[in-house]
Amino acid sequence: MTRLLVRTMRRLALSAACLMLSVPVLAGVRLEAPEKAARGDAFLALAVSDQPVERFVFQWRGKAFTARAGLSGEAASQNCGPWQAMILLPVPLDEKADSLELSVAAEATGKKLKSAAAVARTRLALYDKDRPVQKLTVDKKYVNPPASQQARIKEDREKVRRALAQPLPERCWSVPFARPVPGGVSSLFGMKRVFNGQPRSVHRGLDLRGAQGTPIQVCADGQVALVDNLYFSGNVVYINHGEGVFSAYLHMSETRVRPGERVRKGQVIGLVGATGRVTGPHLHLSLIVQGQSVDPQPFLAADFIPAAGSATSAQAGGQAQ
Repeated sequence: MTRLLVRTMRRLALSAACLMLSVPVLAGVRLEAPEKAARGDAFLALAVSDQPVERFVFQWRGKAFTARAGLSGEAASQNCGPWQAMILLPVPLDEKADSLELSVAAEATGKKLKSAAAVARTRLALYDKDRPVQKLTVDKKYVNPPASQQARIKEDREKVRRALAQPLPERCWSVPFARPVPGGVSSLFGMKRVFNGQPRSVHRGLDLRGAQGTPIQVCADGQVALVDNLYFSGNVVYINHGEGVFSAYLHMSETRVRPGERVRKGQVIGLVGATGRVTGPHLHLSLIVQGQSVDPQPFLAADFIPAAGSATSAQAGGQAQ
C-alpha cells in the first residue's frame, strides 16, 4: 500500500498534460482522483489550473474544502503555471452511498473564475473493506465507565472538538507519513469490538505495538493542537497538519510538547505508555481528515526511521477502549 502511495505521489508531480490522460478534464481546471475508495479510508485528490489561481475549492459530501494553490518543480523556479493543490478527503465508515461526486472550482483574487471551464468533476465508487471482529474478556471497569466520570468524559469530548476546530490553512503534511513507533499493528482501524460479550463502538484508530517508554515520533510537520490527560485516552497529543488533517497519539506515559508548538516530521513528541482505559502499553494512532476518523495505515511509511537517540525495541500491548 505504501509503495502505491509513493507511486501516486510521483505521478502527481508530473506535468499537467501527463497527469490528466485518464480523468475527466475541462479546459482551465483539471482534477485527478482515484476511481474508487473504501469506506473508512481517505484519498488524495489533485487540482491543476494553467491560469494563476490562489486556491481551489473542493466539493465533497455536500461540504466545501479549500486548499491553497501553488507552483512546484520547474514551474516554481520560473514563477509560471501550472498552479496546483493536493488535498486529503475522507470516506466515513458509515457512508451509505454506492458512489459520490467530487468537484473542484478554482478561485483567483478571492473570486471564482468566471469561465464554466473553471470547474471539473469526477465520481468515485465506494466499497467496503473486510473489517475483522475482536472479542475480548476484560475487567468490567473497561466496559462501562462509572457514573461519576460522565461529566469528565463530556468535558474531554469538548476539548477534542475544540482542538479539531483550530484552523491551519497551510498544508504541512506530505505522504507517506512517518511511522511513529517501530512496532507492528496489534489492532486495525475499523475493527468491531466485543467486550465480555457486549458489542462496543468500532475501533477508530490504529494500535501499534510499543514497549513502555518507547519514543513516539510525529507523522508529519504541524502544530500542536492539544496536550492533555483524558479519561479514555490517557495522556494525548493532537497535531494539526493543516488543511483539515490531524493526527492523535493516545495512552502516552509522557508528553514532550506543549500546545501551539510547531513540530517537524520525525520529532519525538512523547513516550509509549498505558495511561487511560487500556490493559497494556501501546500507541493508539488516529488520523482525522476533515473531521472524520480514517485509517492511518495506508499512509504510513513501510519502514521506521529512528530519531537520534530513539529506542527501537517494541513489544505487544493490550488495549480496551
